[in-house]
Amino acid sequence: MKRAAIGFTVALGLLAADEGRAQAPAWTERVRLSGSADAGLFGGGRDSVTPDDGFRVWDTRLFVDAELGDDVRVGDVPVIRNVGFTFEWNLVRNGDLANDVGLAYVDFEGLFESEWLNLRVGRFQIPFGEAYRLYSKGYADRSFSSQPVGGPWWWDEGVLLHGASTSGRLGYVASVTNGDTEFGDVGGDAQATLKLWAQPCSFFYASLSGLWADALGGVDGSLWLGEGWARPFGSGGPPIPNVVDGTPVADDPDGLGQTWALAADVILTPTPGLRVWLSGGRYEIDSRGAARYDRTLWYWLGEVLAEGELVHPTLRPFFLGVRVDGVGTWDQDRGYLLDVRYTADLGYNMEHLIAYTVVAGWHVTEYVTLRSEYSHRDVDLVTGAAALLPGSTGDEDTWTIEVGIHF
Repeated sequence: MKRAAIGFTVALGLLAADEGRAQAPAWTERVRLSGSADAGLFGGGRDSVTPDDGFRVWDTRLFVDAELGDDVRVGDVPVIRNVGFTFEWNLVRNGDLANDVGLAYVDFEGLFESEWLNLRVGRFQIPFGEAYRLYSKGYADRSFSSQPVGGPWWWDEGVLLHGASTSGRLGYVASVTNGDTEFGDVGGDAQATLKLWAQPCSFFYASLSGLWADALGGVDGSLWLGEGWARPFGSGGPPIPNVVDGTPVADDPDGLGQTWALAADVILTPTPGLRVWLSGGRYEIDSRGAARYDRTLWYWLGEVLAEGELVHPTLRPFFLGVRVDGVGTWDQDRGYLLDVRYTADLGYNMEHLIAYTVVAGWHVTEYVTLRSEYSHRDVDLVTGAAALLPGSTGDEDTWTIEVGIHF
């Protein structure tokens, strides 16, 4: 009798568990959690992003994706194919506690049953060039530890429209956003972008991008290039000499005027296991005042990533990558702040910044990657600046041994 009672109790428990699963809140079927994290040993010189050798949690972020509905109609007329929401919580970035918002947008897919009309509203990656794909959700799939200095990116708030042909060979992405760095609009005028892309065959992809922003005044721009944003000449740092045409000048008192940028990217995958990325562009940063504060930045990037399967199928999980990229005015008389870490040492006297990077790694599983990276960065100064500065050259060497996971 006692055994029968125990058996009856166990049966009731199992039945209750099944019923509990069946009665789980409906939202659990519509919400997906994902994330990525990176940690390891990082080392570098005094001016590097890792000033002391040691272990760091380098990047940690969580994502929430939710389905909010589909097949939205007005009467019998289909209006929206699908509505979704995406949220990114950045806990750690570049080894520092961030605890801020990355992505936060609502997607309206398939407007009026068209593949060409998809609307995004909220905070998203600025659709300019191809480097922005390496961040947010793309961070989990990247091969290099460091970010390219010749790859513009960042988040901004606004509206985005995108679409593609049914064949997937042609497409576009357009956006209108706040145009400033701060979360929300703090006074800068609107920024507009347009990107056109084509993939006529499986091994060739190309895109052309344009960006235009109206006068920002004393507000920093929203596009991150090199290691910094567009900002008024001389702003944001201690009073060190900033040299123009061989002579120290005062900071720009008038703030930023219009800014615009153009970019071209080509991605080649001629054979399985080999990827080549070539990129280049121009970023025009004008002052609202004197022309001597106007700056034209040119950037470029060349990257080759080879997987072990090129040598033998058993080496498929291993990879090797080489990247060379740079950004600068490339004008010996007019520099700019190309890396905010050097604000106090080099100021706006940087003529160019070039990075040489090599990485080797192993995809341990689909969700775990080990990688080791070495990078050398070279900084040149404008004419007449070296004798007036504290003594840092800006050149640096960094190394990384890192494990990255995503789920």
